[in-house]
Amino acid sequence: MRILYYTWFENSQEDMEETLLFLGNGVVKCNIPFHDYEEDQAFTEQLSKVIEQYACDSIFSFNFFPLIAKTADRLQIKYISWIYDCPHWTLYSPAAKCACNYIFVFDQVQFLSLKQLEIPHLYHFPLAVNTRRLGSMLKFSWTDSNHIPAAKINSSANVRQGNAVDFPAVSFVGSLYERNRYDQIQYLPEYLKGYLEGIIEAQERVYGYNFVSELLTEDILVQMNQYLAMELPESYSVSKQELYTAMINEKITSKERICLLNSISKHYPLTLYTASDRAIVPGAEAGGTVSYREEMPQIFCGSKINLNITLRSIQSGIPLRALDIMGAGGFLLSNYQTELAEQFEDGKELVLYGSAEELLDKIRYYLSHEKERQEIAHCGYLKVQKFFSYETRVKQMFQLVQEHSL
Repeated sequence: MRILYYTWFENSQEDMEETLLFLGNGVVKCNIPFHDYEEDQAFTEQLSKVIEQYACDSIFSFNFFPLIAKTADRLQIKYISWIYDCPHWTLYSPAAKCACNYIFVFDQVQFLSLKQLEIPHLYHFPLAVNTRRLGSMLKFSWTDSNHIPAAKINSSANVRQGNAVDFPAVSFVGSLYERNRYDQIQYLPEYLKGYLEGIIEAQERVYGYNFVSELLTEDILVQMNQYLAMELPESYSVSKQELYTAMINEKITSKERICLLNSISKHYPLTLYTASDRAIVPGAEAGGTVSYREEMPQIFCGSKINLNITLRSIQSGIPLRALDIMGAGGFLLSNYQTELAEQFEDGKELVLYGSAEELLDKIRYYLSHEKERQEIAHCGYLKVQKFFSYETRVKQMFQLVQEHSL
């Protein structure tokens, strides 16, 4: 198979390209700028020329691009997209219904919602990590007696001065979403703002079930429409309820991360790796930003505890960050997430928390139980290596495409 890989310079581009080549595919990688997701004649012409020049028989991209779907439909070749974001609004484009599409969605709740739109060749499909690269890079050596890893780690990734390696007790890599859209609202009536703040506070306390959309009644939506402007193309099959739910979920994520991280930093050594304003969590050590391929895996491998606080718009799916942590041999402490609980054994391959109090208790416990912590990290790595490696997942993806080809 010769695949045109359209990249938008996403973090996983090199891992995916390496995997496609490793599995024996021809790969033509390109990026063509465009001005509109739906209509851009110059983009379409350039993409068509590349496909024809290199005789590509399929197209791949992370996330879904209507422009690519329309081009693939015209040329009658397969377009495979693996959805990286949740929600992903372009999936509501009419172009998602083109028969050439094979769309793989990592979040089951989003998958079930999209399924109602009768999108052909739609699959629920978790994300992956390149365990082959990570194992080689970190040089894992797990002892048979107690499963404790001895990874040869480049100290410059985490400590950028001197030669000593001093990895964090607790680390968090990610955004604080302090510039979320909800906080940019200029004005809301007191009643409406109070109602929305109540939703935010209630949802923040609940893991494993998102009820925000259920509480945005028709009356509330009518009121919100008077003060907020959130628009997608009229042809998109997405409701204002879904748009406002995503906005509120982003605010919940910001509030939750800031509150939890501040609480942790008061009791335990915490290092925060983020481009967000470090003053928001003054008690944390500032780790700065880190590269996805080189520095981040070393932090995950070296930290005693790696936190995952899931973006609330990912309602059930396994966040890529969780797989990144376990794939690097790191110990994962995550909020309860339905698909994480289904695919991994809590207390054996990872550890889940269901409240702020439980999170603090489990940090205290696992910081003082090193052998148990390392055994869990080892088991989590083995599970990811077996079921969530790029090699395994991409093979399964192509098998599904072949079974359901036109």
